[in-house]
Amino acid sequence: MEPEELRRLAVELAEEASRFLMSVWCSELTEVVKGDTIRADLKAEEIIAERLRSRFKEYTLVSEESGRTGSGGYVFVVDPLDGSLNYEHCIPWSSVSVAIARPGSTRLSEVVAGAISQLGGPTLSFARGRGCYVNDERVSPRPQPRKIVFTYVESLEDAIRVARLFNSMKGLKLRSLGSAALEIAMVGLGRGLAYVDLRRKLRNVDAAAAIGLARECGARAVDASGNDVDVEISDVRPLGDLIVAHEGDLNLVLRALS
Repeated sequence: MEPEELRRLAVELAEEASRFLMSVWCSELTEVVKGDTIRADLKAEEIIAERLRSRFKEYTLVSEESGRTGSGGYVFVVDPLDGSLNYEHCIPWSSVSVAIARPGSTRLSEVVAGAISQLGGPTLSFARGRGCYVNDERVSPRPQPRKIVFTYVESLEDAIRVARLFNSMKGLKLRSLGSAALEIAMVGLGRGLAYVDLRRKLRNVDAAAAIGLARECGARAVDASGNDVDVEISDVRPLGDLIVAHEGDLNLVLRALS
């Protein structure tokens, strides 16, 4: 399948799960099952897995809730509900992410298509070499000025590093909205200046589609040392620090955080 076909498939899968999640909004599916997982996470994952079973004889599904399922075929890296805490509290900023890599692929950098479907909102998607899309419209990154920095820190030391960024670049606004995939994608689309996550908690399933979209839109996804982020996608793996920004902005952000 060509990247554009895979993009459409990712959109189809993400949107179906997203529609389901909206149909049971603020229901008993917000019940916590374990840790950060709520019943809605599991139901959305079930929907995507069932569609894959009906369409492919062989496939590999790497998902936040179940880890790795299957082997061979196309690789689907899925977060069935990014922003579970928001969803649990009936806050409408959550999404479904689906990233797709060709058979035999093992690295995040090999993802060739993906989609992030915002619950009750647009679907953001990309196909490698074919551009980025909002719903069915191909779009280019919004030009500067960009002022919003999506930021996640937990330690005082990292908070101080981020404070240096805001001191060095006047006029910036900090936001932490609770759906990493949407926020990374917004930076790719030029609607935010940077995504800075220093918690070292994000995993490949959380951000595979969004990182692919950001890179297709011309942004970079790096660690705090400026190295391009690239991890295995054969199972759930941590990403470590993650900073996403377009090239000119990225150098300024990294310098301030160092």
